[in-house]
Amino acid sequence: MTFATHRKNVLALLLASAALSPGTSAANETAQTIGEAYDLKSDKLLYRETHCVDGDSSKREVIYQSGDGALIARKALDYSSGPTTPSFVQDNLYSREKIEVSLKQGKVTMAVFDEGNPEPKKSTSTEPDGRVPVVIDAGFDEFVRENWDSLVAGETRSFMFPFAARSSLMELRIRSSACSYETTTDQCFRLELSNWFFRMVADPIELGYDSGPRRLTRYRGLSNIGDENGNGLVVDIRYGYQDIPELACRVKQQALTEGLDKPDSVLLSGVGGSR
Repeated sequence: MTFATHRKNVLALLLASAALSPGTSAANETAQTIGEAYDLKSDKLLYRETHCVDGDSSKREVIYQSGDGALIARKALDYSSGPTTPSFVQDNLYSREKIEVSLKQGKVTMAVFDEGNPEPKKSTSTEPDGRVPVVIDAGFDEFVRENWDSLVAGETRSFMFPFAARSSLMELRIRSSACSYETTTDQCFRLELSNWFFRMVADPIELGYDSGPRRLTRYRGLSNIGDENGNGLVVDIRYGYQDIPELACRVKQQALTEGLDKPDSVLLSGVGGSR
């Protein structure tokens, strides 16, 4: 892997395919969001992500499936520590790794495990200096809404973001920008590494929000969900919001090495992409 490729992967691994912040939900509404990831150039469907809740708005699970319905990753989030700092555990099928990140007693703990090994191959506990706020995984979505007015007014906001693969916190910055895609409703933002040197070799990520409800509608950039070789994919994720039957979240009971049964695959192929 070249230095430039590695630095591009840094930003993708930080934020791509993060779950959205939890909203209000009735107990029988187990899924409300479907994200469909398309190849940014060919517009081919690459994978889907289904965001599931179980009546507890502090907990959420995200299921990632390939275009043909095979389970490729799963993430469990817990917002008990706050709306911008959820703890999470993510199991990645393509890399056979598990990633854990949490904020406890003022320290950010990060760990990476190989499949089947209870001892982490990488782990660290870091106490932020307090200069800028800490944001974890899907917490960036709430961070955008909390700072909406100032961002739209042209100000730049920074935050520290845990990068478990490098066992470190990295500073990111976000600001408003023109949308690169055709839209009449979206407000777009540009997300990038704060360090000027890393910015030269890491492409920024574009986030699109419906400016009415202030909900994430687009994510355009390098993804942390990889292909069969574990390489990142450059994607255009389009988010839709609706109440999805419990069947769509049933796959969360399966092992990562198992595929979906046909009824679930058929259902999921027909629910994504609405707005």
